[in-house]
Amino acid sequence: MADNLSSKKEILPQVDTWVWGREVLLWGGERTHQYTCKVLQPKVGREGMLSLQYHHEKSESWIQLSGMSWVLVITNGIVCTRILRPGDVQNIELGMIHRIMGLTADCQILEPSTPDRHAADKSLPKDVVRLHCVQGRPVTAPRSEQESVLVDQSIRLSQQAIEAVEAGRLPEEVNVSELLGKTGFRLAL
Repeated sequence: MADNLSSKKEILPQVDTWVWGREVLLWGGERTHQYTCKVLQPKVGREGMLSLQYHHEKSESWIQLSGMSWVLVITNGIVCTRILRPGDVQNIELGMIHRIMGLTADCQILEPSTPDRHAADKSLPKDVVRLHCVQGRPVTAPRSEQESVLVDQSIRLSQQAIEAVEAGRLPEEVNVSELLGKTGFRLAL
């Protein structure tokens, strides 16, 4: 009896290294894939803070697998932050402004999303509109005066979160009730 498994194409994860940490692509590396699935591994603190950003085409979910992360999400005109622990989920709707920062060295976040065309073809631009970046990457101006105010609030909260991590403390959660039961929840594992 022939081993049918030996004729199957082995899919190995693709690993991208970014200034903020690593991204392991589990699925979505082909243009025909209907979704993308990654594991984000941000560094701790300032080094591991992703840009304050939104997407034109992509919606995503974050599922904390191990360690802890701090997330910032703007929903309904309110800046919210929360700490994700294993089993916590945060959904990021299309166009929603968001960012992540690793809090522990073992931080791993599963990120299933709508197709990420850059993951499938590196010649295409990333669907990321950066509004603030602690790493110094280029940013885009906010789309409105109201968004400018929310970005300024987000920058202040981000700096406070970085300072808390540098002092050995967990960052404060702000307006977390706006997220829980709406776009965020905890899996009963």
